[in-house]
Amino acid sequence: MTVRDVYEATGGDYESAVRRFMNESRLEKFVKMFLDDPCYRDLETALSVKDTEGAFRAVHTLKGVCLNMSFSKLFESVDTVTEALRHADADNADDMARVYDAMKPLRIHYSSIIDSIRSMCQE
Repeated sequence: MTVRDVYEATGGDYESAVRRFMNESRLEKFVKMFLDDPCYRDLETALSVKDTEGAFRAVHTLKGVCLNMSFSKLFESVDTVTEALRHADADNADDMARVYDAMKPLRIHYSSIIDSIRSMCQE
């Protein structure tokens, strides 16, 4: 699997990303670094203790990373979670239900990217 394949398999914008990073080898380096990015882990950790402020900071940072990396499909789901968390009250069941519902596609898209990057690294 190539870096282009990662983008094609996960709904990213390869052309935009390679232009931003100026060449494919540099893009590949940063794509591999995404495996170690702590934002998603921080988001899940914050949600597990209903820390909506911490979750918002983590997802907002992840949103920026996705935008810079042109991970378009993941960006869309991250943006939805960002908006769900923007004014969420951890003590409001409806707010938290919206957040947890929005997390479902984010988890799927994130896992897809991570799995694709790992496949690229094994080849």
